Amino acid sequence: MHGDSRAALWRPSSGWVPKRWHALTPARFLIYAILAFVLIGLFGRIVTFPLGHDEQIHVSAGQLLFQAPLYQALGYNHLPGLPLLLHTLYALTGDSYLLLKGRLLIFLCWIATGLLLYRFALRQTGDRHVALVALLVLVAGVLMGPAGMLVTNNFLPVPFAILSFDLFLRGLDESRIRPGLLFLSGLAMGFAAVLKVSYVFLGPPFALAALLLPRALPFGERVRQVFVPLIIGGLVGCSPALVVLISDPYGLFAHTVRYFSHGHLAYWEQATAAKAMSFPEKIMVAEGVWLAGSGLLALILAGVFAGTLVRRAGAAALAWWPIPLAAALAAFGALGAFVPTPAFPQYYEPPVPFFILLFILLYRRLDAEARHWMAAVLGSVGALALISVTPRLAAAVPGVAQPVRWTGMVTHERGQQIRAVLDRAGARGRVATLSPIAVLEGGLPIYREFAAGPFLYRVAQYLPAGDRPYFTTTTPHGLSAFLDADPPAAILVGEEGDLDAAFASYARLRGYRMLPIGGDETGLFVRPGADGLALLERGVSHNGAPLSERTAD
Repeated sequence: MHGDSRAALWRPSSGWVPKRWHALTPARFLIYAILAFVLIGLFGRIVTFPLGHDEQIHVSAGQLLFQAPLYQALGYNHLPGLPLLLHTLYALTGDSYLLLKGRLLIFLCWIATGLLLYRFALRQTGDRHVALVALLVLVAGVLMGPAGMLVTNNFLPVPFAILSFDLFLRGLDESRIRPGLLFLSGLAMGFAAVLKVSYVFLGPPFALAALLLPRALPFGERVRQVFVPLIIGGLVGCSPALVVLISDPYGLFAHTVRYFSHGHLAYWEQATAAKAMSFPEKIMVAEGVWLAGSGLLALILAGVFAGTLVRRAGAAALAWWPIPLAAALAAFGALGAFVPTPAFPQYYEPPVPFFILLFILLYRRLDAEARHWMAAVLGSVGALALISVTPRLAAAVPGVAQPVRWTGMVTHERGQQIRAVLDRAGARGRVATLSPIAVLEGGLPIYREFAAGPFLYRVAQYLPAGDRPYFTTTTPHGLSAFLDADPPAAILVGEEGDLDAAFASYARLRGYRMLPIGGDETGLFVRPGADGLALLERGVSHNGAPLSERTAD
């Protein structure tokens, strides 16, 4: 009896076993295993991805926001969405581990994007396999590079763009119009643009759709119930940029439009690094994004599904309004990608999520028999996506269990080392560097003229004379005079290559003593005359403590 009773507890039919375990088929287990692998690999890749130059300007702006004007003092050259997001994060969690927290924000952005895309696919198709393939296609492209790994504004707008599209569709549900959802759609659309100005491409297609849909509604009612809520939401979403525009219109214009159309362009015209300046060169960059990885796989599925739909139901089946809207958003995103010069791969990523949304919507229109035949196509594309991304994800998995290798931890530790060295040397004052993150991680003051990292300093000499009053910086030729007016306690070099040369030259000419910190590439020059410098070079701090003894923070 007892033996039989105990055995019954372990039978699948027993009530002791959770019901959801009964449905854990091999296919479902495989889906969960793939999702777990992607999730763990993504986390490992994000936290171990090497420090990027672009992160310098965003992290420092997030930390120093409200301590100095964002544009004229800190030299920020994007709309204020990301600094606001980072500053809020730092205000809630503390001002240490700045880079690590930023990387965790990027990981949360991936989670949000995955959940939104998965739920959208399930809502539209009711098929978990379509949802899984959509996720795999998303991670198989350019976003697995710096654009989707670093603390920048390249990937952060994506979940807001997807959310805006989803809410717009739900707000125009066939049964009734929901102005509240349309307001939220506009809110997400506006904030996407505040994070990255190139996402203004969302506006025209959504605005036009709001004036045309639903067709059965009189035009005046469309304006009142659809267009007005959407536009109000958009204005609220982009209100941070509107506030800056009202309070500092010339500074905003100089640091965004004028910066990229003059100083930035002139710098790259004379730079010897590989770049895409002409339209044919931009086409080649676009081809590497749209006809490879995520872009290619999504377009293959969209093309196959569209062709099947036309053959079985006629071209009129493509006129279901969400399909042209997704196609228009992809087209506007693609056209906008050609505006910046020079071109970089991340500029061509915005249309790709809409390629994915497009194939999901096309799949929804297929009948049951067509879906059955398309299962092999879906499986093949999903397998290709998984195969293409597996090496990068698998290589990052071990790093998850090794926090000492995480880039944010390494950078924070370097900042603490810099602080300890300067404390022991008795050096007080600001640190001059084009790599401000490490200094800020140590809780040390920096020159706001270099808060933008290399981005403002390298273009300063190319700025038009009329724009220079709106910029606070110096040039390589004027660096010595600038630093002589307020000598730094230390100078940190090593991350910015040739741009660091003038800093290192100044330090040597002024008698700064170089102390190795954080490896061969990075050097910390300490001001001559610091109380404990001579003792530090002999192995003790200025208060007589051996260097092996760690000073308290």
